[in-house]
Amino acid sequence: MGISGIILAGGHSSRMGRDKTLLIYNNETLIQRTVRKLQPVVDEIIIASNNMAKYNMPGITEVPDMYQEMGPLGGMHAGLKACTYKYAFVVSCDMPLFSQELAMYLLEHRQGYDVIIPEIHNRLEPLCAVYSTECVKPIERCLQAGISKVIDFYPEVNVNRIDETKLCLIGNPEEMFCNLNTPQDLCNLVKIQGTAH
Repeated sequence: MGISGIILAGGHSSRMGRDKTLLIYNNETLIQRTVRKLQPVVDEIIIASNNMAKYNMPGITEVPDMYQEMGPLGGMHAGLKACTYKYAFVVSCDMPLFSQELAMYLLEHRQGYDVIIPEIHNRLEPLCAVYSTECVKPIERCLQAGISKVIDFYPEVNVNRIDETKLCLIGNPEEMFCNLNTPQDLCNLVKIQGTAH
C-alpha cells in the first residue's frame, strides 16, 4: 500500500518575520530539506502552501487551502483531500530535525487507526503525525464550525498515541519535534547542530 506525505507550508511566519519555508539550514531551504527527507519514505509528496506553484519542485503537488485562514488544520484538510493513498505522514516544514525513522515507526502503527500521534511530556505533536483520509469529514465539520485547533476532531476518529518511552528508542524527542518559530529558535538550532546560516 502506498503512503502519501503532506508538508504544511502555508503559515504566515509572523513571529519569524520572513517566510520560514525559505530559511536556509545546512545549505538548503527548509522546504527542500523536508521534501528530501520525506522522499525515501512516501510515494507522493503534497505541499499545502496556499499556492499552486510557489516552489515548482518536479513531481511535487502543491495545493491551496479550501478553508482559508484556518491554520494547519486547513492545510491538513487540503493535503488529505489531494492524497492518492489512505494514509499520510503529515509534517510541518518548520521541524527540520524530524527523522525518516520516526515517520516509518508511526506508519508501522497505523493499522486500525486514523491518527497515529506522538505524545511527549503529556503533549501531543499533531504536526508530525500520521493521518488517514477518514479524517477528512471530521476535519471539515470542525472547519465549517470555525474550529481550527487540530486536535479538536480527534474524538471522532480512532487515535493511537505513541508515548515518549517508545519514541526515545528512535531518537531524542526534544530534537525530533523541535520547531522554528522565531529567529532565536533558528539561532539556537544552529548552535546545537553546528553549520547553518
